[in-house]
Amino acid sequence: MSAGIWYVVRTKPRQESVAEANLLRQGYAAYLPRLKVLRRIRRQQVFRLEPMFPQYLFFRPGREAQSIAPVRSTLGVLGVVRFGTEPAVLDAEKLDAIHELESRQNLYSIEELSAIVPGSRVTVVEGPLAGLEGLVSSVSAKRVEVLMQLLGNDTRVRLVPSALELAA
Repeated sequence: MSAGIWYVVRTKPRQESVAEANLLRQGYAAYLPRLKVLRRIRRQQVFRLEPMFPQYLFFRPGREAQSIAPVRSTLGVLGVVRFGTEPAVLDAEKLDAIHELESRQNLYSIEELSAIVPGSRVTVVEGPLAGLEGLVSSVSAKRVEVLMQLLGNDTRVRLVPSALELAA
């Protein structure tokens, strides 16, 4: 990312982006690591970018003489993380490692992010088979083949990934 030390700030719940935008507007360098995750929204699986560390982000002064004191009153911010009286800091090396992890994770496809893999137990959550459990035998981008007990027989059923979730 860049040289120097970075400070850690705690944000209000689900206001990481608000805090980041306001820190940038005030002239600070800010970094909010986000990961691509697979979420189920309205019966579809979609990718979303969510904070890697909910309620936390990293910042540093944008210029040498800039104080970090105004950060605590920035919209979306709860305060600077401190250990006693000293603010928590992160060196650029660790921040680069976080950035590298974020970059790798965000390259994954839907199959790589899905927890549904061959051998896992799943529950059907929609359609005529809703509520039934089965064992995943194969996974592709558009279909998941599940081995289920139907009418006393082992039957292979092909379903869309959004119709399944991992069994509890």
